[in-house]
Amino acid sequence: MAFVLIEHRVGDFGKFKKVYLDDAGRRERLGSKGAVVYRVADDPGNVIVLIEWETVEQARDFAGSLELEEAVEWAGSDITTPRVTVLETALESPR
Repeated sequence: MAFVLIEHRVGDFGKFKKVYLDDAGRRERLGSKGAVVYRVADDPGNVIVLIEWETVEQARDFAGSLELEEAVEWAGSDITTPRVTVLETALESPR
């Protein structure tokens, strides 16, 4: 398993949420296995997205894709440039 971790500041979470949900089909077509959006508890404008991929190659392709760039652009000017990190599973634990 591999993941793309995206961190950025979002000024209007409602707008971000709409763009993110509207873009789900495109992520799926690119091979996404699903995703979770987190907000930092003490700083809800700080949003973290964790997207699961089957392979590191798929994750890298998405991390550098026009699709990701477009989605950030569509979400508006109140979103900072995202920090994008590709992760690969190194160890799993039942708890």
